[in-house]
Amino acid sequence: MRPVATRSGFDDKAVSQRRAFIGGAFVRAPLWVLAAAVLWGTTGTTLALAPPETDPLVLGALRLALSGPLLLATSQFSRAQLLSAWRSVAVASLAVAAYQPTFFLGVRANGVAIGTLIAIGSAPLLAAALEMLTERRPPSLRWLFATVLALLGLGLLLHPGGTLPPTPTGTLASLAAGASYAFFVFATRRAVRAGLAAQQVIACSFVAAAALLIPLLFWRPVGWLSAPGGLLAALYLGIVATALSYRLFARGVAGTSAATLATLSLAEPLTATLLAVFVIGEDLTSQQRIGVTSLVAGLSLVALGEQMHQRGASTTPFDPVREERA
Repeated sequence: MRPVATRSGFDDKAVSQRRAFIGGAFVRAPLWVLAAAVLWGTTGTTLALAPPETDPLVLGALRLALSGPLLLATSQFSRAQLLSAWRSVAVASLAVAAYQPTFFLGVRANGVAIGTLIAIGSAPLLAAALEMLTERRPPSLRWLFATVLALLGLGLLLHPGGTLPPTPTGTLASLAAGASYAFFVFATRRAVRAGLAAQQVIACSFVAAAALLIPLLFWRPVGWLSAPGGLLAALYLGIVATALSYRLFARGVAGTSAATLATLSLAEPLTATLLAVFVIGEDLTSQQRIGVTSLVAGLSLVALGEQMHQRGASTTPFDPVREERA
């Protein structure tokens, strides 16, 4: 029921209820994003526990083929909305298709912890660089300092002491995955500005990317699916680590600031690292631990700077008339 207008504007009880509802949604939103990030962090460990002959390209295609239709089935939008943002959706689809094989190849080559940290850790920096080049928005001094700190962390991770260094192929694959994710985020934001909701963009992108990768099933080995754990790994990645996680992410993104999203996304490499150490049995050297700390500190400074900026910009009090029209 719509609030009843009074001489003062709106019924006080209705306004209070609306404020409580909106406030509760904003409180819950970061929890949805955090839950999604934790699920994302399980993908590398799932690949490590899959049969040794598992093909990363096929696994990435199956992941999208399972998750895309599930997300699309829970999305509602018109053809006109899709056509209004088809270019951005196309870019997002290509980025998703590229991310799947490059991420898994990087993890397979360099291990769960390093492969995931390079891909996920480089993505925010690459996204910021893409935004700077396309929108001509110069970074602040705080952002520059934080970026240098994060790059230092990546450098320490790329040259670990006491262990075999990451392979060039695996490193390039992980960086390509980070760039793909940066393009996906950039294109998704543009599609949202054109009128699509976040889940609508994600669903369309995943279905289109799956269509691009499905031909891999006809010329890549798929016998590993019949091995113990093979089919289970594909089902888990498609349904839980992708469809469910992005469903949670879509529910939380509308009520969470960009700064908070960046901070909560650090739960993904953190989860991957903890799983790699305690489940897979991998180990991080002292130098790599310093690298992780430096990377987290740099990204946290970026998030803190954005949060301070939004606090200064978002000082408008609650307006029941504006909220009702929205």
